Amino acid sequence: MNEKLADFAAALSGAVTAPDGYPEWGYVTYESNMADLKSLWSELRPQLKRDTQRIEDIDKKLTEMFRAFAQGEKEKGQEIAWALYNLKVKSLR
Repeated sequence: MNEKLADFAAALSGAVTAPDGYPEWGYVTYESNMADLKSLWSELRPQLKRDTQRIEDIDKKLTEMFRAFAQGEKEKGQEIAWALYNLKVKSLR
């Protein structure tokens, strides 16, 4: 699970430049990064048992972030991505 949490944190760090800050030469795109975040969280979420309040907060913030990006609110989505990353998600249990 630690590896998946690290992957989730890395995907969040990529989201802070979304949706148009991904280098053209890179293999990660906005679409692939958002898909990774959704996939990783859906895999991690059921395994996390201790940090219930933090988990609920992450659920809400992820929804807000995806919505902000979908509505073209780039800065709001980026701020939420930073907030999520700063929650130290690698320490979730």
